[in-house]
Amino acid sequence: MSAIDRLAPLLDVPLPDAVGGAAAGPFVDLVEGRPGSRGRIQDLWESRGGAGFYDRLIGAGDRVRDSVPDLTYGGLVRDFYGVARRLDLVGGETVLDLACGPGTLTRHLADAAGTDGLVVGADLSPAMLTRAARAVPAANTVFVRADAMALPLHDACLDAVCCSLCLQLVPDLDTALAQIRRVLRPGGRLAVTVPAHGRGPFRVLTEVLARGGQARLFGRGELADALVRHGFVRVATRWDSVMQIVDAVAPGAAPPRG
Repeated sequence: MSAIDRLAPLLDVPLPDAVGGAAAGPFVDLVEGRPGSRGRIQDLWESRGGAGFYDRLIGAGDRVRDSVPDLTYGGLVRDFYGVARRLDLVGGETVLDLACGPGTLTRHLADAAGTDGLVVGADLSPAMLTRAARAVPAANTVFVRADAMALPLHDACLDAVCCSLCLQLVPDLDTALAQIRRVLRPGGRLAVTVPAHGRGPFRVLTEVLARGGQARLFGRGELADALVRHGFVRVATRWDSVMQIVDAVAPGAAPPRG
């Protein structure tokens, strides 16, 4: 069974008619038209040039992550790319890589989910998805154009969600978090990364950059507090510096053993 065939039962919208045919593109488009602008940064990621820049940037980090010294945020870099470890994937899981970009993290998730698993890479940018589909031709992976504000998935259909560098661009944080919680099974795991404000005098600089790019930067503990507010449990902040890296578990999980 192909990844698209395995995707179909998870969707709460019909697959487009052309999917799987000769005219099918590299990803499944589940968004009607183009949503209104999500800000200058998202508009940049929608372009071919912006997608190419982001691909080179995140790909370079992946290549050097094991050689970055701990004193210069080496641990943060390794945790950012180590999403399969953070989600505790052992194989066979159904995983959503929300805002998959050019597929750098999707590839790690696909390797960890194995042949019995399914990884759905979702993004709003066709340029990103085209790159991702080319970079990750894994048989257990399918890419879809989808909006984080209205995920086209049934309730409680996923074992894990990776959401890296996405929530700073959504129009409403609570709506996006509610969607993530909705599609996760009870006890499903979530790994999130968002950019954060600089400390001390650097706060002014990050404020200027955020306003210029029309993106949100998170204050200290803000992401963890938001996840708790949405009912997530075992919320653990790994980093709260230039980026916030926070892992959590959807409500309804069995209590930890021991």
